[in-house]
Amino acid sequence: MKNFLIFIGGVITGIIVLIVFGWFLTIKETEEKFSNEKMTMFEQEGDCISEKSFEVIEVLDSGEALANELEQKYSLTIPTGLTVLFLCEDGKSYYDKQIIKIPTGKCAKQVGIFKYYSRTVPIVSIRNK
Repeated sequence: MKNFLIFIGGVITGIIVLIVFGWFLTIKETEEKFSNEKMTMFEQEGDCISEKSFEVIEVLDSGEALANELEQKYSLTIPTGLTVLFLCEDGKSYYDKQIIKIPTGKCAKQVGIFKYYSRTVPIVSIRNK
């Protein structure tokens, strides 16, 4: 009976060690993922990047949105290849596939850069020209 209790205690200890080890690996992986993501804000607004519409491709946990610039060609709307990060300002919220239209007299001005994984994209905000 004593040997059986020692065996059960060893099995339970092994399971607990395995769970704790897995938890630490998950935390480390999450930290590495987010350590690659950086925002650098400029002291002054930069140039106008675009006056065209954008389509949201991903909304980050922080509320900011990665979006592709769209261009109208004939009756088609196609992405131009420019990806930007829209800041979550003034209580705005974004969702996937949302079309962000730039109002007349305004533009998407660069206010910083955002680095994630191996990419760097401009951070933009809709401002007066």
